[in-house]
Amino acid sequence: MAAVLPVDYKTLGAIHEFLIRSCLMGMDTASKKRRKENFADPLLLPDAPIETLPFEEALAFLQTKIPLTKKAYYELDDKLRHRAFTVGRLNDGDAVNRVKGIIRTNLEKGGTISDFYTMTDTEILDGLGFGKGNMSYWETVYRTNEAASHNAGRAMGFEADPPLALELVGIRDSRQSDICAALTSQPFVRRYDDPIWKTLWPPFHFSCRTMVRGIYDKAELDEYGGAEKLYKQGQPVKPQKGFGAYPLDKESYWRLTPEMIHRAKEYRIDGEIVVAAQKLGMKNYAMELVKGYKEIYPQTSSGGFVKRALNSTHSEKEIALAKKAADDGHEIYLLPESKIERVKNPDAIIDNQVGELKQVEKPKGSTVNQLIRKAHDQGVSTVIIEVPDQLPWAVIEKEVKGRMGSIIKSVFVYWNGAFHPIKK
Repeated sequence: MAAVLPVDYKTLGAIHEFLIRSCLMGMDTASKKRRKENFADPLLLPDAPIETLPFEEALAFLQTKIPLTKKAYYELDDKLRHRAFTVGRLNDGDAVNRVKGIIRTNLEKGGTISDFYTMTDTEILDGLGFGKGNMSYWETVYRTNEAASHNAGRAMGFEADPPLALELVGIRDSRQSDICAALTSQPFVRRYDDPIWKTLWPPFHFSCRTMVRGIYDKAELDEYGGAEKLYKQGQPVKPQKGFGAYPLDKESYWRLTPEMIHRAKEYRIDGEIVVAAQKLGMKNYAMELVKGYKEIYPQTSSGGFVKRALNSTHSEKEIALAKKAADDGHEIYLLPESKIERVKNPDAIIDNQVGELKQVEKPKGSTVNQLIRKAHDQGVSTVIIEVPDQLPWAVIEKEVKGRMGSIIKSVFVYWNGAFHPIKK
């Protein structure tokens, strides 16, 4: 069974800050005020490290150079926060898988678990990709995500202030790939409105360092023979599979790729990723992620249904309660159970909200209160709870309302054979 490390929110925060800064730097270098500056000039960002720079300060500073409203900034911030969460959690799963691989190799060679524990730091760290001189895997993750975020920022900057043409700029050294060398060894310049940019936007492969430069001066464009000549130039080499798409068309700079979705399901963190999207207000995207869930209770006459992730492990009682809720018109997607010690993911997406399924075994008001409190601690906004008929409704309502607030907005109580909604 796949496993993943506990959530390290400090690391996830650092990844998020890294991505948002990369994107803002991309906007900065593509902005109108950078037209006459050298492409390699230092960025006009504050000297303070990003971890000590409040986002409000960063926004206020960058708004002096790039057209970015506060609303647009926070929408971008949420998307890159979700990207950071996804990248961080997938890397946790990758690390666990690499450890498992080291153990498996050790056992295949006749070793034991005890032998694994006595392996040198170098052997283990090299196997994880953290050894000295052996950081290739993590460097690839770092560079690829930085490039995607930075070049998405450049695309945003160009859309806000369109240039006449764009040029691919590569780094010509021993590390340059054959793809990027073929694209940049000779000047590659096309009009800004050339459709080729829809399928030829860096990064072009893992660890790609090529970027796009805007050309605003017509005299520079004429040096290449003018826009018409550029438009007629042939199709260049193709990027690596999965790369090259214009980042703003399908917002590929922050969305999960099919390969990432596959890994998320393998590590059983797809539910975490769906919940993260929901809590960031990205409800439409969260619902996209659950489209592949298997239907286990067809849509009822009231419009409700139950679907679940292939790796979900809900109990028969929880599924039975979910089906009752579907009969009442609720749309339920059962999420996979987290395997992280002492951490329990929310059970489901209920009516497009993060939710929990709870069942009171003993007719006690205190038990109702405790279960609603647990749901509150899990950060859900909707709770479906089944309560024994023997418990008086006045007691149920009092205990539920006592725990509702800014987190829990809706509770649906199944009592005496029917659902009774309680709103905040």
